[in-house]
Amino acid sequence: MRKEMKRVAASAAALMICSVLFTQNTSADYSNEVDELEYEQYRISKEIEDLEWQLSRFEEGARENEEYMRIYDEKMRLKEEEITNIRFQITSLEAQINLKKAETERKEKEVEEELDQFRSRLRVMYMEGNDSRMSVVTGSQDFYDLLMRSELVQRMSRMDHDMIEDLKFDLRSLESEKKSLEEDKARQLEKKQEATENLEELRQIYSEHAETKAYFEAKAEAARDETAEMRAKREDVEYELQVAIRKQQEENERLERERREREEREEQERREREAQQSYEEEYYSYSYYDDDDDDDDYEDDYDDYEESYDDYSYSYSSSSGDLCWPCPGVWNITDGYGWRTRDEEGGASDFHGGIDINKPGCYGEEIVAAASGTVITASDTGNGYGIHVVIDHGGRLATLYGHMSSCTVSVGEYVSQGQTIGYIGSTGYAYGNHCHFEVRVDGERVDPLDYVDY
Repeated sequence: MRKEMKRVAASAAALMICSVLFTQNTSADYSNEVDELEYEQYRISKEIEDLEWQLSRFEEGARENEEYMRIYDEKMRLKEEEITNIRFQITSLEAQINLKKAETERKEKEVEEELDQFRSRLRVMYMEGNDSRMSVVTGSQDFYDLLMRSELVQRMSRMDHDMIEDLKFDLRSLESEKKSLEEDKARQLEKKQEATENLEELRQIYSEHAETKAYFEAKAEAARDETAEMRAKREDVEYELQVAIRKQQEENERLERERREREEREEQERREREAQQSYEEEYYSYSYYDDDDDDDDYEDDYDDYEESYDDYSYSYSSSSGDLCWPCPGVWNITDGYGWRTRDEEGGASDFHGGIDINKPGCYGEEIVAAASGTVITASDTGNGYGIHVVIDHGGRLATLYGHMSSCTVSVGEYVSQGQTIGYIGSTGYAYGNHCHFEVRVDGERVDPLDYVDY
């Protein structure tokens, strides 16, 4: 009997060793792939940041040149109005000059006619000589008539002279006004030339800003297209990264299960060895007094021990609703407890030991203690859970809260039910912001929905 039990123990030990060796040989390590994908994701993100910075510069340059174009367009409009006004002034001055020219010609003609008449009278008077003066004397009826005739002759001479002088004065005035108008016209022509040159400069500057604006717009469009391509590439890398992280997490969970199974087997074997040792001690004490019935007594007593050992187990009684919901503001469960199938991995299945709680935009939402207890873990231990907290509630019950963005408690701290212990994030092997929540009884993961008030 003892030899048989030794063979069983040896076989169990060999099986355990083979299991460990098999696990070590078949375990997959995705950490290098994860590191490479994370670096590629970082590199693409930096390139997108550079492109977005360039895009902002190009868009700002286009806006600035568009504003310059608007300003110079207004300047050109005002300059064109100024040139149009100058043209109207020149046209008006030309009309006035033509009018003054016509008046001057008319005055010159009047002066010439009066001068001709005056010359004719002087010629007649010269040709008549003294006879004309004698005719004035002899033709007079009396002395008073003589005086009147002489005065009349003098007045006529003065009138001719004054009239000619007036005509000459008007003629000089017209010439002066015409000259002034021509000078005004010359000045307006200079203004028109200057304004035309300014308008041409404004048009040149406007054209330069239009070309610069078109350049910046083309650069901005190219930057937008390249940014869109890099974002699509980053999404592909993020998808590959999440697949690798999920595989690594699943591998870690598998290794963790195998480790627990190995520890359980070792514990079972230890208990069996202790039981065997205890029984052997008891057997030898019995056999000292009764050598004839040693085998029968040994087998009977060992069977009784195995029955009592099989009956020994831990138990935890709980009813639904003992624990409060760990995420007060988030109620959506995206992944439940139990076996699940990954379609993207060809239908491969794995066991999910908790529930994943999330909603769109849940990053930073608070996570609370489902029940009062003592914190036994509050950090990132590198097991895939990221920053996580484990609370021992007593009675062989514990809860785990994984993938936090940060935690607000420390190991050894006593927390009350509903107290904030951290915030939702995506640390560790997580593909998106969520809270991974587990309930453990005697170290075994059970369905949390059987314990929380949901």
